[in-house]
Amino acid sequence: MVYFLGRDVHAALTTEHSFCGISILPENGEAYVDNVLLSNGTGVVTGSDSINGSVHGLTTGDPINLTMDGAQAIPAGLEANKRFFAIVTDADTIKVAATYAHAIAGTPVDDITGDDNDSLINVTRELMGTSDSVYEATADSHHTSIFNREWPRYDGTGRIDTIGAEVVTQLPLKYSAAANKNVLNDVTAIDVTLGKMDEDINLFGIRTALKAEVKNEVTVVITKKKTNALFEILFNKARCGVITYSSAGVIDLDNAAPLAATMKLPNHTLVELNNSVNATLTTPSRNFGYRLHLELKNGTETMTLQNLCITDYTISLSADGVTEESITFYGYVAPKVDALDGGYFAVTTAAEL
Repeated sequence: MVYFLGRDVHAALTTEHSFCGISILPENGEAYVDNVLLSNGTGVVTGSDSINGSVHGLTTGDPINLTMDGAQAIPAGLEANKRFFAIVTDADTIKVAATYAHAIAGTPVDDITGDDNDSLINVTRELMGTSDSVYEATADSHHTSIFNREWPRYDGTGRIDTIGAEVVTQLPLKYSAAANKNVLNDVTAIDVTLGKMDEDINLFGIRTALKAEVKNEVTVVITKKKTNALFEILFNKARCGVITYSSAGVIDLDNAAPLAATMKLPNHTLVELNNSVNATLTTPSRNFGYRLHLELKNGTETMTLQNLCITDYTISLSADGVTEESITFYGYVAPKVDALDGGYFAVTTAAEL
């Protein structure tokens, strides 16, 4: 067992998926898959401030982004790569609101004055860039984010569409302008327990003793001050991260372009939150669960724990009025210890599972 005080380590959490992350919207207590394509736009109606497109599967209040094909300019009155909130008109038409409250109230952005390149709009949900991608919500962020497994190589400058080719170096977990994404705030303690057990086997008539590994588990308990509903929502909605499907079943290794994956709609590639609701979803695959990085604050060493699921969540209130939460993660993959900042980001091998 290893016990860290919060002041001694930086801790960062990502999904195991190489492209898809998770957004939390505290206003409605929901979690959403990030870095997915929701709808291809076909036009903008300036008179009604509506965006038309393919079937989107959205509910009023859902967070969305608007992106453009290539370097094309977005129609006047809209803003690309900004978090909006959907107001659903019908199955293939939406309006956008500046805040969740405005969306629920039916108050859309009402100054769409142009329709240039309107057929090139993509309704997406992005891994947010720069100030909006901080792990926990701030005054200028309407949501909290869990980035994907490639996050240690992300420099905070935009979407992660082709991250493997664009960014090739790891970034530290330390707080800095470009690299504090996904770092957990207000951590007071981290308890890491490695449960490894071998058993000696002596077969009758054979002199050579054999040894079999019968247990290999990792348990991590993070205790932190409760500042928002992020872990409470993750425990209720996405205990095992993100899972991707195809028509043939669960995809063991995510290998599609990030925006080619759409939400769970008929006749589409499927991607959704994994809350371990059946045996298919609880069987670990190579993109199963979460990845936790623990970096000593002197920057000399990082421990990375792979394919973790959330198994327990508790809230405690002390006599002095301080509310803390404890999150328990559980996994079976042996930790990686790396001298580099940023942690281990390679996909888990099939043999490790």
